Amino acid sequence: MLIQLKEYISGKWHSENSINAIFRNMILLASGHGLARVIAFAATPVITRIYLPEHMGVLSVFIALASLLAPLDTLRYALALPLPKHDGAAVNLFVLCTLILGCVFLLIFFLFGLLAPTLFDMLSMGPLLPYWWLVPLAVGGAGVYELLSNWAIREKAFRPIARTSIWQSCLGATVKIVLGVLGLKPLGLLIGHVFSQAGGFLSLARSFYPKLKAGFPRVSWRRMAILGRHYADFPKYRFPSQLLLVLSQKLPLLFFSWKFGSTTTGHLGLSLMTIAIPFSLIGQTTGQAYYSEIACIGRKNPEKIRRITKGIIKRLALIGSLPCIVLFAAGPWLFQVFFGRDWHRAGDFTRILAVYLFAQFIYTPIANGVLNVFEKQLFVLLLNLSRVLLIFGAFFVAFHLGTGPETTLLLYSLTLSLQYALGVWVVFRVMDMQRRKRLDS
Repeated sequence: MLIQLKEYISGKWHSENSINAIFRNMILLASGHGLARVIAFAATPVITRIYLPEHMGVLSVFIALASLLAPLDTLRYALALPLPKHDGAAVNLFVLCTLILGCVFLLIFFLFGLLAPTLFDMLSMGPLLPYWWLVPLAVGGAGVYELLSNWAIREKAFRPIARTSIWQSCLGATVKIVLGVLGLKPLGLLIGHVFSQAGGFLSLARSFYPKLKAGFPRVSWRRMAILGRHYADFPKYRFPSQLLLVLSQKLPLLFFSWKFGSTTTGHLGLSLMTIAIPFSLIGQTTGQAYYSEIACIGRKNPEKIRRITKGIIKRLALIGSLPCIVLFAAGPWLFQVFFGRDWHRAGDFTRILAVYLFAQFIYTPIANGVLNVFEKQLFVLLLNLSRVLLIFGAFFVAFHLGTGPETTLLLYSLTLSLQYALGVWVVFRVMDMQRRKRLDS
């Protein structure tokens, strides 16, 4: 009994230490990401007074297309970089990701050169056609940054990630404002977005180049093939899963562009972009720190991961409730004050989207980490597939009922709320299944 008590106290102490370590890393990341978001937020009222809603609509569709293609970058192998125990294996995996990324970039560039006119015509986005070449550039740049940031997560090098985030935000905002003042509309928004996604990757690469260079002599086709097979679940399940996830996020923009035009899409785009600032900040930093911590714990200790996850959810629920209430209560007024009178409707959209933000805020940081560590990529795929099907269903109903933009968005928001609640339940089921499996073995 005494031994069990000591084990319990020790386990609880280590669990609290792990939670505190996650939040210390989260604070470090949040300081960088937070400053980057503050810069982006401070620049947005200037940008909305330079560009019109239809320009923002063009940017929104551009981001949607680039985001839909981004999962192709490394076929999601980059997510596995924190997992190998030995650096030699991780370097081989890094090189494999780099080779895949190069091939994907060339393929997307070629296909867009052929198909861009047809695609943009379908989406009523003719103004994007002269700038089709920026789409593969945005996809490739984002892939390089994702690859380097996942290596940083492996090294628990959160400071370089935070520093690079600030640089990206400054560069992106500056490019948008300067080019907009020069009259390059909507080109300034598109180029600025590319810089905000991929800018500063060279400084991040310099942080890890010595270690990567030291591991290059151990790189071989045979080792890369072995690692490719070992982590085959990432392209097999995580790639289509991520594609479905992004589709669920960007489908409203594509649907609104097709059904309601570029101006309404611009309002929705600003709404989604603005609410992403505080929520993605905390969600991303928590998710990175949480994943780094539970990856070190490993899947052999599901009970400890479960305790940490419960603690993270409680804190996220406490943090996330206030901004959701504020957005729901005062969204239209806030948008009109900060972004100008032309953007009142974007505030109405934000009030509606606040319905699902709370559930998303809790679900996103924990789901990726837990399902990666326990190698349940099929579960991720099924969750994202169910989300896309439900969203398609919501838009199908809205289309056949002939609902307006606000009612359509409300159907979307309620649907996502239910799906995220289901996702949290699935995450805990996975941990419970792993715990029973360990007890039975």
